[in-house]
Amino acid sequence: MRFAVWLFFVAFTSFLKGYVMEIKEFSGNMKEAVQKLLGEGHTVETVSITKNNNVTLEALVIRQEQVNLAPTIYLNNYFEAHLNGESIRKCAERLVGDYFDAIPDNDLDTDFYRDYECVRRGLSYKLISTERNRELLESVPHVPFLDLDIVFYYSLDRDGMPEGSILIRNTHKEMWGVSTEDLMRDAMERAPLTSPETCRDMYSVVKKMQETGEYPEDEFLTDIPEMYILTNKSMVFGAAVILYPGIMSRLSDKLEGNLYIIPSSIHEVIVLPDNGYENVDQLREMIYTVNRTQLRPQDILSDSLYYFDRSTEKITIAS
Repeated sequence: MRFAVWLFFVAFTSFLKGYVMEIKEFSGNMKEAVQKLLGEGHTVETVSITKNNNVTLEALVIRQEQVNLAPTIYLNNYFEAHLNGESIRKCAERLVGDYFDAIPDNDLDTDFYRDYECVRRGLSYKLISTERNRELLESVPHVPFLDLDIVFYYSLDRDGMPEGSILIRNTHKEMWGVSTEDLMRDAMERAPLTSPETCRDMYSVVKKMQETGEYPEDEFLTDIPEMYILTNKSMVFGAAVILYPGIMSRLSDKLEGNLYIIPSSIHEVIVLPDNGYENVDQLREMIYTVNRTQLRPQDILSDSLYYFDRSTEKITIAS
C-alpha cells in the first residue's frame, strides 16, 4: 500500500512539474509575441507574482517610455485559451487589446504615495489566512484576528486600472513614520466610508440569477434557507466588512439572535442565524469541501466556521 501511494505521489509531482514548465514556456512565447506587436517604445517583462495564500501566478509587465505606470497582466486566462486551441498570436493580440483598454488616459502621479495624509484617505484593510500567508506576513504590517490576519492596502479606485490596490508593506510604514496601530485606526475609519458594506439575502440573489439565466428557473426558491451575503460595494476583499464597527450587531439585531459566519472567500461571507437547527460539523465540512473544489486557491479565506455572540458582540471560532 505504501509503495502504491508513493507511486501516485511521484506521478502527481511529475504532472505538476510539467504544468509549471508548460506555462513558463507559454509566458516566454507570449512575451516575444506581445513585444513584436507593441514594437519600439514598449518593454515587456515576464514575472512570477506571489498572490494571497502563497499562490504564484505568471504575468507580463508592460512598460511604455515616458509613462510611469506599468500594468501587470496575468496570463492564466490566456493560457487556458491556448490549451483550448487558441494560437499564441491570437492570445497576444487579445492581451495587447486588453492592455490598451486597461491603461488610463493620463499618466499616474505616484509622488502622492510618499505623503501619508494623502494615502490615508484611500486606506482600507482585508482579511487573509495566517497559516497560508506566513511568508507574506513577515514583510507587511498586520494585526492578528483569530486564525486570520488583518493587512492593509491603498485603494487606487481608478477606472481601468489593472491592479486596483497597493498592499501596504513594512517599508511603506517606515517611510511614512507611522505605526501598525495608526494604520489600523485610520483603515477602520476610512474603509466603511470609501467601500461601505452591502448585505443581500440569498433569496434575492438567486432570484436575480434566475432572471439573468445564471440559475435554473425550475429550482424552487422556497428551499433556500435564511442566509445573507455580506461584502463591500466593490465586492473585492469584502470579507473584512465583518470588522466594520457595529455591522454584525445591527445584523444580529435584525435577525434577533446569534449568527454563524461562513467564510465563503476573501471577498465575502455568508451569514445565517443560529436558530438551533444548524449542524456545526456539517457546516465545517461544507466550508472545507467548497474551499478545495469551488474556489481559486488565492481566494480561500479559512476552513473555520465563525460565530457572532449578540450578548458579547464578539466573533469567535465556532466550537
